[in-house]
Amino acid sequence: MRVLRSLEELDEALAECDRAERVSDDAMRAVFGTFRIDPPAGMPEDPFSDAYRQAQMGIYATIAGRDYALANEATPLDVDAALRRPFPYSTGSATTAGEHLMGIGFALRAMALPPGSRVLEFGPGWGNTTLELARLGHHVTCVDVEPRFCELIRRRAAREDLSIEVVQDDFFWAERSTATFDAVLFFECFHHCADHLRLLRALQARVAEGGRLFFGGEPITADFPQPWGVRLDGNSLWAIRKNGWLELGFHQDYFQRALARTGWSGRRIPCADPPWATVWEARRLTKMALYLHASDDRVQTATGQREGGAILLDGTAGTGLYGPYVPLARGRWTARLHFRPDAPASGTAVMDVSAANGSARLAARAVQGEALVAEGWVATLPFEAAEDLIGVEVRLFCERGFTAVIEAVELLPGNVD
Repeated sequence: MRVLRSLEELDEALAECDRAERVSDDAMRAVFGTFRIDPPAGMPEDPFSDAYRQAQMGIYATIAGRDYALANEATPLDVDAALRRPFPYSTGSATTAGEHLMGIGFALRAMALPPGSRVLEFGPGWGNTTLELARLGHHVTCVDVEPRFCELIRRRAAREDLSIEVVQDDFFWAERSTATFDAVLFFECFHHCADHLRLLRALQARVAEGGRLFFGGEPITADFPQPWGVRLDGNSLWAIRKNGWLELGFHQDYFQRALARTGWSGRRIPCADPPWATVWEARRLTKMALYLHASDDRVQTATGQREGGAILLDGTAGTGLYGPYVPLARGRWTARLHFRPDAPASGTAVMDVSAANGSARLAARAVQGEALVAEGWVATLPFEAAEDLIGVEVRLFCERGFTAVIEAVELLPGNVD
């Protein structure tokens, strides 16, 4: 892969993309994968600081040849043509169309909304996800800054007699609206927000009690080379330089911290194919109880055996339990391990609670198998979070000879006996 060192080299690469586009959309996308720019050194250390944000916007301005403004997100569009043949069909690419439809399908399945939910979708673009939500019977409001997209969605909805409220506005309509929703969806659009922390805070007032945020098809990955910032892959460079669009990416550890800082608890719902369609779900980061059965995939074991929805510990030494790697709000908490009362328990183990994916131990205690009956078959461990935490897990380290059956892991606000 070519690592470009100048804007002149970038313009040459984009000219190659233009030539490939005249062949096919697939040919152009193949060229996207042949070049990149490496992130600059010397970035401010704190990704939550204004200095860091200004440095990233400076990178954008250099590539785009202009400062960022909301008007840069304009998308030239022939509405009549798009009505007949919207993206992804307009590309003529079976791969692009197939993966796009797979991504929408995965998002719908991951959201698993009850019938008749009130859904707010930001940045719907052509309206493909919007229409699918409406076809499912949900009450959909969509917000897009591009007037031509708004017109297209209205016309597509009218053609199918679907009731969709279309609002032409920017992301910060979330600050001005008084409506609340059961779910808020960003599908391939959150990375266009120039102030994502402000937006995440604003959404606290738009999500109804028990509601959720969803981020589908967003560039939130474990291998993004910065906490967050301008994406410098070929496709993103083309979008920034040619169209002026803001193209950001996020490291998943930073994204979890950003959610926690703005009052949300996030979890990743991975998509194997295509992986870009992975969905993130966020709920309000409040002092709410979390009860996970041992069958939950967020509860893991290295030495135990899964059976009948429980984890069987057979005397093998090692990590009998770990997970669920969740964010928690600051304050006092209690972790509890629920053991099966009709199963034999013996030996010694150590239970602890850690944060930052195991790097910061918060509390620990010994667990004696023979003593579990006197504890009501529940091992309890209070701990304190001095600040909002990410990657919180409960672990059980078993000595040789420790036997028991774990049924559930619980996290409760406050100190619980």
